[in-house]
Amino acid sequence: MSDSSLTPLLPVPQMEVQKIMLMRFDILKLYPIDILKHNFKCQFFLKFRLPGCAHLPRESGTDIPEPTAEWFMSKIEPQNLSGEGEPWKRVDKSVWRDGTGWSINMRVEGTFFLDLKLQDFPFDTQEIMIRMIYLNKNENRENNDRRHLCAEFELDTNYHSKLNMAGFMNPKQSWEPLGADDGIVKLDCQVGYYDAGEGRHFPELTATFEVKRRQGHVDVVAPAGMIAGLSLMTFFFLHDDTVRLATSLSLMIAAAAYLQVVSAKVPHINYMTKLDQYVFSNFAMLSVVTLVNGVMYICVDKGINVNIVNWVLLGVLAFGWVCIQLWWIVCCIGGLRALIERIYIGISVVVRWLGMYRVRAYFPRLGRHRAAPLPR
Repeated sequence: MSDSSLTPLLPVPQMEVQKIMLMRFDILKLYPIDILKHNFKCQFFLKFRLPGCAHLPRESGTDIPEPTAEWFMSKIEPQNLSGEGEPWKRVDKSVWRDGTGWSINMRVEGTFFLDLKLQDFPFDTQEIMIRMIYLNKNENRENNDRRHLCAEFELDTNYHSKLNMAGFMNPKQSWEPLGADDGIVKLDCQVGYYDAGEGRHFPELTATFEVKRRQGHVDVVAPAGMIAGLSLMTFFFLHDDTVRLATSLSLMIAAAAYLQVVSAKVPHINYMTKLDQYVFSNFAMLSVVTLVNGVMYICVDKGINVNIVNWVLLGVLAFGWVCIQLWWIVCCIGGLRALIERIYIGISVVVRWLGMYRVRAYFPRLGRHRAAPLPR
């Protein structure tokens, strides 16, 4: 699992601790994923089993609580919370006797932090993670008075965890979960210890799955490429015409205003994403076109013949603009290898279709029968 704070189990004294067995971890509802605030909101259901746990508290005469099922339940809380106020709440909870132990049901709703990795934005894949911890330090195992309060998470052999696509609500518009099978996404659950710093370690349980962003942001990409492409039309103006330079400057101003408008639609981070690289490349090419037009006007004013240079520079800049657009298309498809595979499949289909057309031309009777479907 990428970038998780799970650490190996620490060596503990030879003693019994309460096992909190995970039986079920289901995400019931997943609300919008906010890339600007770097968080997401969801509601999920937890079922634990506590084998051999007492239910009713006993009189101890001290301020140290007795380990009841309700007490253990109160110490299980989410850790990677985000937002202000009350970022989480227990919507419902219940405890009942289950054979030799007790079972706990919890329905939790909260807003959780999302560790975004946006280098490939808007073609990125993100990991959705929920971390639950048990609020009793592992170091308490060495305290004779509090050993009985220690516990650790374990995965039951028959546990199940899932996200039902019916609960994948508003994110469907811009995200799709990976690994969905018949409308169900399997969650990856892990247990371990959370390092809280200063030598403090808490038992933790994490559930993760990955989502991929649906391709979009056409309203951001298309204007950037179109403005840079339109700037090439200025090379067809007269070299000594002031309209040529004025048009280039107008396009620069339009591009600058466009960048300010779309900045609110993309996440605010301190490194460049693929979308930033594409927009910056088009803006840089537009700046070069404006600079060239200014130099051309000065050269013509001094009587220098720049006809050949004008067409050579047009060809070079047009080639650069095409390369930028092709790079973006490759990113949209999923890489150069995916692009070559799609081109190969398209050429194969066309060749087979043309071959069948020539066969039918020589043998008209074949046209009466339906051709076999082409393999995908």
